[in-house]
Amino acid sequence: MSARRWIIAVWAVLCLAGIAATSALNAGPYTDKPESPTEEPVPTGTYVVDCKAIADDIEQARAEAERERQEEPLKGRATAKTVWVPEECADELEDRGLKTR
Repeated sequence: MSARRWIIAVWAVLCLAGIAATSALNAGPYTDKPESPTEEPVPTGTYVVDCKAIADDIEQARAEAERERQEEPLKGRATAKTVWVPEECADELEDRGLKTR
């Protein structure tokens, strides 16, 4: 085998090893326990969502936009902001009248 083919073969093996390692790192942790379909998963750690804080931020942003619109109505600037909100917060937003969809 020539040196060029040897280098290409080594490079291909390293690429495949990198893909396999990336796939292994992205895969979820393996558990022997089957998940129960009746139990609702409980967020823990950094995933815990503070729905009241999200709703407060949305209310504040809307109030600020309305205030700017009233102060300078002829400025001609239209702004829109999209916010992703977790499903768990739908009730909180609906109770405050913030849900648009």
